Amino acid sequence: MGYRFCCKAESAIAICDPCNWAQKKQHQQHIGNNVRKFFYAELESATGGFSSPNFLGKGSHGTVYRAAIDGGQLIAAVKKTTTAAATAFVQNHNSPAENEIEILSRIRSHHFVNLLGYSRDPKEKKLLLVVELMPNGSLYDLLHSSLRPPGWSKRVRFALQTAKAVETLHTSNPPVIHRDIKSSNVLLDGNWNARLGDFGLALRGNVEDVRIRRTPPAGTLGYLDPGYITPENLSSKSDVFSFGILLLEIISGRNAIDMNYSPPSVVDWALPMIGKGNFSSLYDPRIGPPGDLSVVRELALLASRCVALDAEKRPDMAEVVGCLRFVCKKVNSISPIWISIRRRMVKPAMSMGAQVSDAESSRHSSRNSSSMRSSRRVASVQPSMDSRIEMSGTVRKSGCRSKSIGSVTEMQMGSDDDFFVSQQLALVGRRSGLVLKMRCERLNKSKSYGGNARPASHALGTQW
Repeated sequence: MGYRFCCKAESAIAICDPCNWAQKKQHQQHIGNNVRKFFYAELESATGGFSSPNFLGKGSHGTVYRAAIDGGQLIAAVKKTTTAAATAFVQNHNSPAENEIEILSRIRSHHFVNLLGYSRDPKEKKLLLVVELMPNGSLYDLLHSSLRPPGWSKRVRFALQTAKAVETLHTSNPPVIHRDIKSSNVLLDGNWNARLGDFGLALRGNVEDVRIRRTPPAGTLGYLDPGYITPENLSSKSDVFSFGILLLEIISGRNAIDMNYSPPSVVDWALPMIGKGNFSSLYDPRIGPPGDLSVVRELALLASRCVALDAEKRPDMAEVVGCLRFVCKKVNSISPIWISIRRRMVKPAMSMGAQVSDAESSRHSSRNSSSMRSSRRVASVQPSMDSRIEMSGTVRKSGCRSKSIGSVTEMQMGSDDDFFVSQQLALVGRRSGLVLKMRCERLNKSKSYGGNARPASHALGTQW
């Protein structure tokens, strides 16, 4: 698998504080017991001398390399800070790398890209951060560059996992404000779980603290709270606004700022339609609507509350998590995948002499017809005439081919959707009077549907 790193550094902004804070010593970095201090030579060896084959990409304040540490027992990502960051460190300023060490050494979560350790280049005085490797790239890449964009179940799950990460920050003691929530900072681990990363701009402490009140505004254009124009305006609701932009991005598949559209801002584009109740125009045209359009309505209304101009009207992240949990249960309960598979299994069962009444067959036909019209991305597949059911109960298929798109490939069980499909298949077997040991299969799309499908310009890979 290829690895790629991209933090969209060109879109991140941070205004430098001209003052040299007198309170610097009060918030020197605190290194916890769970953070390891590496020797520079150890990291240099683990990355092959920071060689090009181990180069993963360039981020907002450093270059990133893949590292095999402890003889390959620990695979991690090593980020070398830029000269500017190192200079800020030497000049006793709080550099992004130093800030990330300070934040992540005090707080850990399975919803974060956690800090594993750090080191310092003895020659150039550059900080090196060692963090968990995220092999499946960023949510930004998955939404905007993948030829197979995620479906509704995954999108809602990514949104929920990101919301839990932000809630963990806001409810910690003292609270942490991330200040740079965006899709390129939401990374996907080996199990395709969303993790929040890049804490270089995060602030730890209460908003009344002197340090926070003297920290200039920072963030990313397109996600930045328009009300956050002075340090006094900062609050946890600034993160809520950024999350609302991310949620609109997840729903629509559009960039936060896209000059190919008018208006270019996803907020200015989406809010008028939400106000008119035109939810059917909001969803990503590449994947079509969910089985229940109320899923889009719930997500859109939540996003519109998050991006309210009045910060007091925005929900806190605990309420956001509660809403997304409800939507996640709803979207998982209406997965249409089993409908197509059930239709394929009914005919072989009837050919074995299963007693299925005409009324039951009529209900199957009516239900399938209605479901197929509401889910355009699931093709109807008819089994070949020589499909056989062996005495062992295993279903074998020969020459089964989709009528519209793609081919039939074997599906590995394990995800929530797959478990749901297996339950529905078992139900079909019981209704048909057979006890079947099913070989679950699903459609493998050969092309994307309509809309603004974007070709993948790079392989998915590691990001921060």
